Amino acid sequence: MRERFNDVAGQAKDSYRSAYNAAREYPGTIAALIVGIGITAALLWAARRAGGWRNLQTEAIDRARQGYDRAREGYGKAREVIADRAAHFKGQPETLSE
Repeated sequence: MRERFNDVAGQAKDSYRSAYNAAREYPGTIAALIVGIGITAALLWAARRAGGWRNLQTEAIDRARQGYDRAREGYGKAREVIADRAAHFKGQPETLSE
């Protein structure tokens, strides 16, 4: 049992040295990993705070649908304004718009 433990400890020591040497040679990669882990942690925290992943997905879908409806209303109003301006330039009476 002790020999097996020593073998595992030796392998871990070799892996640690290899990782340490890689970190010394490529500090930008290590910094990118740390930033990536931080961003992932922040996103997971935000998802949990919003009530969980499913709730976050449901809210995102609802907001997207509301945005689509608002965009359609905006396009309708823009068409009315354009028609009014075109009528004004042509000398026709303007239509009543909201």
